[in-house]
Amino acid sequence: MNINSYSVYKEHFNKYGYVVLPNIFKPNEINDLRNEIKSHEEDLKRNITRTKSSLKDVLSYPSLSKVILKNEIIELLRILLNEKPIYWGESSFRWNENPSRAFHNDAKNDNECPFKTEYNLLRFGIYLQDHDKSSGGLKIWPKSNSILQPGRQLFKKIFKKKYSLKNLFPQQYLKSVNLKTKAGDVVIWNLRTAHSGSAVRLKFLNNISFGPKIENIIFKYLHFIVKDLKEERCVIFATFGGKGHQLENYIEERSKHEGLKIIFGNSNWDEEIKLKAKNLELELDERLLKTCGAN
Repeated sequence: MNINSYSVYKEHFNKYGYVVLPNIFKPNEINDLRNEIKSHEEDLKRNITRTKSSLKDVLSYPSLSKVILKNEIIELLRILLNEKPIYWGESSFRWNENPSRAFHNDAKNDNECPFKTEYNLLRFGIYLQDHDKSSGGLKIWPKSNSILQPGRQLFKKIFKKKYSLKNLFPQQYLKSVNLKTKAGDVVIWNLRTAHSGSAVRLKFLNNISFGPKIENIIFKYLHFIVKDLKEERCVIFATFGGKGHQLENYIEERSKHEGLKIIFGNSNWDEEIKLKAKNLELELDERLLKTCGAN
C-alpha cells in the first residue's frame, strides 16, 4: 500500500466517516482466523451471561494478535488520527451470533458539537466472509459523524446551544448504505458515525438499504426473500484513539462496563507483544488491564 492510497483513504474517511481497506488478509489467514475464533464459540456464549468467561482482548491471543499488529492497518490509523494510535485493550470477536440491528454510534461521554469538532476515536471491523451480495455486513450512515443524531443526548444539545433546522434534520438521515465488503476486508469508522450490524440484503434488488427496524420485520416475517450468508458470520473488532480529553472520557465510561471489565481482567500482553507494538509505533495503554485484573 503506497502513500497515495493512504491519502485517498484519509480523504474518504474525513468526508464520509468511514473507509474500507480491501484484501488486507489473504485466504489462508482468513481460514486460520475463522478456525481460531470458532474454537472459542462456547466461551462467547458464556460471555453473553457475564459468567465464567475466560475471553480476553484480541491482542492477548497469540494466534489473533497479528490483526491488531498488522502494519498496513496501524499505518493508516496513524494517518487518520494524525498521531500515534493508542490501544487500551478494547477488542473482541464474534461467531455466528444472533443478529442485532439498530442505528447507533459508539462515542461515549461525548457532548461536543459534531459539526464543529472532530472526534479522535475510531474502530475497525475485520469481516471474514463475503457481504457484497449476502446479508450480515455493516450498514453505514455516511457523513453521520458530523451531524446531530437522534438519541438521548440530542435534546440536551439542542437546549444548550442553538442549532438550525438543517442541523437537526439533515439529508443524511434519509440515506444509508450496506457496505460491499469481501472476506479479508477491513472497515474503519469514526466512533461518531452511525451504523448498524447484520445488514439485510434481498435475493433481488440486492443493493437496497433498508432501515434496521424494517430489516427486522423482513428478517422475521419475510425471510424467504433474504439473501443469507453461506457460512457463519465471523468478525473482529478493535478500538483506537489519539491522546486527549475525548479518549479519557471514553476510557472512563468503558471502565464501568461489566462485560468489558471481565475481558480487561483476563487480558495480558507479554514483552514480545509490547516490543512489536513499540516497533510499529502503536502505544499500549495498560490502565484498564491492571485495574480490572486487580479486582
